[in-house]
Amino acid sequence: MPRDASLLVTYDYGSLPPVRLAQAAERNGCALVFVTAGSDHAREMTPALEMLGSVVDAAGLEASGIADRVKRFEPEGIVTFSEGRIAPTARLAHLLDLPYHRVEDVGAITKKDLQRERLRDRGVDSVRFCEVARVADVGDALARVGLPAIVKPTTGAASRHTVSVATEAECAEAVTRILADDRARTSSARTTAVVEELLVGRPVEHPWGDYLAVDCLATGDEVRPVFVTSKFALAEPYRERGGYGQASTVPAAELDAARDLACRAVHALGIRTGIADVELKLTADGPRVIEVNGRLGGWVDDLSVRSGSADPADIAVRAALGLPVEPPAVSSGDRLAFHYLVLPPMSAHRVRDVRPGLYALRDRPGVDRVSLSTHRGAVADWRAGTDGTVASVLGTADTHDQLADLVAEIEGADWIDYD
Repeated sequence: MPRDASLLVTYDYGSLPPVRLAQAAERNGCALVFVTAGSDHAREMTPALEMLGSVVDAAGLEASGIADRVKRFEPEGIVTFSEGRIAPTARLAHLLDLPYHRVEDVGAITKKDLQRERLRDRGVDSVRFCEVARVADVGDALARVGLPAIVKPTTGAASRHTVSVATEAECAEAVTRILADDRARTSSARTTAVVEELLVGRPVEHPWGDYLAVDCLATGDEVRPVFVTSKFALAEPYRERGGYGQASTVPAAELDAARDLACRAVHALGIRTGIADVELKLTADGPRVIEVNGRLGGWVDDLSVRSGSADPADIAVRAALGLPVEPPAVSSGDRLAFHYLVLPPMSAHRVRDVRPGLYALRDRPGVDRVSLSTHRGAVADWRAGTDGTVASVLGTADTHDQLADLVAEIEGADWIDYD
């Protein structure tokens, strides 16, 4: 690969910090070209992006116009780490003849109803589901899906508005919220909801979750596991509290089954280049697919690097450039890294007070970083999913018992009050 090779990055808020991406690009001898689309986040980050590579402002441009602007960089590859940029990336890749998700597969990769349909038709996993565009259609949807059910936006990330429902009235209320929330959109398409069968997890001990994620590398028809992110117990109703890895409390045989299912799901969706993230429910009958994300999963790079397991940023760059990639050994990693999110209770509406109590954890062995992401007077809303995080704690532990004790301390810390 020549030193002046370039990699296009269709950029917005996503799962890999630009600095980590730049480090991987430098190791692989390529320059970064960030293609931004005018979001508030992208505008705020532009000065930093300009320090790491070239920036092309694509706001208001069609794919053909963007292609014309970036051709002068003679890109060797293209990638995105933002859920909302997957479809534009596929269109741009098609125009530039660069390997990425095919345009005809993007619907199944990004829309939860089409994804369920594809996984069912390819014999990977079958879950009852129904897309709902009007509240008036809730009754018909439940007649097909049954109760209890899960309701979520058809597109989107961060578990926004995801909730279980036990009655038709609860389902109608959940659908109403989704249809009224423009923030749930990742494109100009109308907002819809998906009502689907509730997957019941097997019993697990607190603070561990009854689900996990497997990030997989696709190179042509071959799909191989890269990293398993084990999860903490969900905050009500269905909000992630982060994850840990590489070592898991999940039995080895169940992990093997999860890796196998994840790789089959990625292949079934037509993903042939790069890393995809698969969330799986651990049920009494084995792992089931929650959803597949056609990009690197959240926290995966951080957890992989700090646990000594893998370097997903490097893998993603090499895959996008068409360079040989060898995923890490399944059992790699000698440390237990964690990323724990503190979320407000469902009853909270606003942050009344913030005290320095949580910062005391900085002096605790195993804690590397404590970050607050809220302030007095800030809105607290469970509907925002993980975007409503009020704090995060990162670190490492030698054993799962040590990690469980630390989680108890984080949740027991007296530092925030809500109205």
